[in-house]
Amino acid sequence: MTDRTPLRRTLARLVPGRWARRGLFAGLMSALTASSAPVLAAEPVFPPAGSLGLAPPPGMKPAARFSGFEHRSGASIVLVEMPPEAWDQINGKFTPEAMAPSGFRVKGGPEPLTVAGGEGFVLRGMQGANGLTYTKWVAVVRGTSGTGLVTVQVPETAAKQVPAPAVEAALRTIAFRPKASLADQVAALPYTVGDTAGFRPMGVFAGNGLLLTEGPKDIDPEREQPVVIVAPSLGQAPAPAGAEVAYARRIFTTQKDLKDVAITDEARSTRGGAVVVRLRGTGIDARNGRTLGMTQTTVFEGGRYMRVIGFADAGRADALARAERVAASVAMR
Repeated sequence: MTDRTPLRRTLARLVPGRWARRGLFAGLMSALTASSAPVLAAEPVFPPAGSLGLAPPPGMKPAARFSGFEHRSGASIVLVEMPPEAWDQINGKFTPEAMAPSGFRVKGGPEPLTVAGGEGFVLRGMQGANGLTYTKWVAVVRGTSGTGLVTVQVPETAAKQVPAPAVEAALRTIAFRPKASLADQVAALPYTVGDTAGFRPMGVFAGNGLLLTEGPKDIDPEREQPVVIVAPSLGQAPAPAGAEVAYARRIFTTQKDLKDVAITDEARSTRGGAVVVRLRGTGIDARNGRTLGMTQTTVFEGGRYMRVIGFADAGRADALARAERVAASVAMR
């Protein structure tokens, strides 16, 4: 499966406001084959509890670990849902120049994309990742339920299995449906959290990420409340055996809107066949200068990883300890 790190980096750079700060991070399609051009599926397919869907190309099935679809060849469609106001924040910012730092080489510019009951645009191009070259589409759309980011990545070696005409046809089937309740979204996650340790669910992102907090605010740009983020990898973890600690350290020290991140404690252990790396440290909020305490537990297993990271005021050691309780209780379904 494709590494989604470029998508996460692009979101972090281009989606301002609380949605970028929450760690959002990001799919498509439906179909015709290039040779026989069969009739397109009439109805879009929606991920469990998702409000953004489409009719996927032949051979693509709903993904088990993220919101979207996947193909045995490594092609993928990732669906990311955002609130309605995100459209005004990101419309006009998805340009070839803005995408270049992520490695996405855009051909041409944004082209209008018709969406049932809404509007959108699509960018097309190429991107390299993990030694492979992918043909890529990024569509930004809005409809009655909110704003959506749909990213398609097809390895060049899979061009005949997931042909470009099938992807283009699928993009024209993007649709929205009423948003599910937060409880239903949490129930549809590909994992369970056995111990919320006093935190409450605040939101679900990308169909597999969970935000938890302690306190009354659902919008907390100043990070006044402790926050826990549960985020499985969307694709294969780019960390070979023996390099898990180095990879965990790298993602820990490159947090969005944090500077001067320092690791103060580190532990590596095993759990069954998994490698578990637990890091603790501090960082400075680049927006307000506050010092935050941080903890990150990353579980590497079967070529993938599960990451649970907690943020709290530097004086809230109790909240960080409870974030580690959350991490210890997460189990894939």
